[in-house]
Amino acid sequence: MKLEKIQDVLSENLGEGYRIIWDNGELSPTIEWVDWVQQSDNEEDIRVEVNFEDETKEIFEKGTKLRQIWHEDAV
Repeated sequence: MKLEKIQDVLSENLGEGYRIIWDNGELSPTIEWVDWVQQSDNEEDIRVEVNFEDETKEIFEKGTKLRQIWHEDAV
């Protein structure tokens, strides 16, 4: 893994084609798409749904701090 390519991001800035680096150092599958889902009339009440290439999904609160790496730099 190219450690210099790791990016610190907020959940709402996760990108398609990237992989999340979990706190234990493991990698997620590659992100296929990211949806912002508004939970109420409050514009700040947003969840970030991340859909992966293996058809799994993770949901994060907006503003969650994460690390990501481009899928080609993860090998």
